[in-house]
Amino acid sequence: MNAASLTERTFSAVLWNYAGGFARAIAQLGVQVVLARLLGPHVYGQFTIVLAVVGLGWFIAESGMGVALVQVRELTNEVIRQALGGMLMQGALVAVVLIIAAPYLAALFDEPGLTGPLMACSALVLLQSMSNISSSLLRRQFDMKRLQFIQVAAYAVGFGGVGITLAALGAGVWSLVGAFATQSLITWLAAYRLVRHPLRPLFRMSADLRSYGMKVLGSTLASWMADNLERVVVGRVWGVAALGAYSGAFGLARAPATLLTYSVQSMSLPIASRLQDDPERLRRAYCIVAGGLALVLLPVFSLFAVAAQPLVLLLYGERWNEAVPLLAACAVAMPFYVLAANTGTFLWATGAAGREAISQSVLAAILIAGFVLLGSWPLSTAIWIVPAVHILRAAATYLMLSRRIELPHGRTLRAMFGGIVLGLVIVFGWEISAWVPKDLGPSTVAVLRLTFVGGLAMLAVLASRGALIGPELRSVIRGRIPANRAGQFAQRVLGI
Repeated sequence: MNAASLTERTFSAVLWNYAGGFARAIAQLGVQVVLARLLGPHVYGQFTIVLAVVGLGWFIAESGMGVALVQVRELTNEVIRQALGGMLMQGALVAVVLIIAAPYLAALFDEPGLTGPLMACSALVLLQSMSNISSSLLRRQFDMKRLQFIQVAAYAVGFGGVGITLAALGAGVWSLVGAFATQSLITWLAAYRLVRHPLRPLFRMSADLRSYGMKVLGSTLASWMADNLERVVVGRVWGVAALGAYSGAFGLARAPATLLTYSVQSMSLPIASRLQDDPERLRRAYCIVAGGLALVLLPVFSLFAVAAQPLVLLLYGERWNEAVPLLAACAVAMPFYVLAANTGTFLWATGAAGREAISQSVLAAILIAGFVLLGSWPLSTAIWIVPAVHILRAAATYLMLSRRIELPHGRTLRAMFGGIVLGLVIVFGWEISAWVPKDLGPSTVAVLRLTFVGGLAMLAVLASRGALIGPELRSVIRGRIPANRAGQFAQRVLGI
């Protein structure tokens, strides 16, 4: 693939990634609000435990094969069969272990009703592993349009249809398990219909494929520990209801963060893999992605942090009042979570997945130790260890990558400068919007303050005349704006 073709396909992939991400963000917000009001914090805490177990089982069963299929220079049917065989063997082993361990895991949280849902995880692990082959092949081909359509449709049917229906019927945690199973099944069937790959597994694997997969597995397991082990501790120390409040707050903050992470990783991995022998283009690609992320992440999550109370009460209701301080801390953590994940993808592509795994393992251990040590404190105070650890993780992964590709820190700061400024504008705007009369009612006050902050941020963008957009990102945008009246107007407004 030549440079022009790669650029064209990459830009198209980015557009579809963000279009799909936006659609899923809207769908997830609406569905999550309905489910949270129907189910309450306790059921959310139960499902958090189920999801943590499913995630761990899937990572072990998948063992980095999806990333390997995207990253490998020469993809053959034999490589696909090897990846499939490895996932089936490991998935079967994981399924047996989950069935045996389910009663003990349920007893660990004093939740006997979780035994059945945890046993169902065994089937979900195998289902997710199968769907990952076709989805990874679509990502390798930059076919983000159809992949995003599949994922949005699967979520809408699974959680928006099956999940809400079962929750309204009183199915409790099974409503979310059924929704997740439906989503996974639809994703697998639809992706395989588009990318027909060999289904006959090969139960032997080349040394290179296994070695790369193990490095990615180490990194993803460390990431899982950083993201989930603290939830295990929260559930054990503060109870399943507190875990539900934590998960609801984390889910509200993480919904846009997860979509950004996935959409960017889906695009960054194939790009960085093809540019791994061209350091300057790799540095430029990283600055473009990091700059774009900063422009989105820092303003959005600054708003989440300062406006946590009205957001929780407007969306979830009074039952979720405990989640307010938790949302503020999670919102501070999310920009660093996404930036670390993006940087980690570039490390994977340059063959340094093993180093990232070590750093993530250390930081995950710090997070777990911190929650254990702070177990006697209120959760609203102990939660602030989460952003502290994510900041450390983002710094560690960035320093590893900057040394590996010789990226000057000043260049990265210039790329992200606009996002930092907009984040500060959001915080300032929220503070000065306190002039809105309180007697108008909480909902009206919240809407007026959010509108004022949004208008102030827009004025800052227009007044900057393009200065808030990093130089690498500005050149990409300038080259892609169409030469028509709308494009000329956009150029004048953005100052590029």
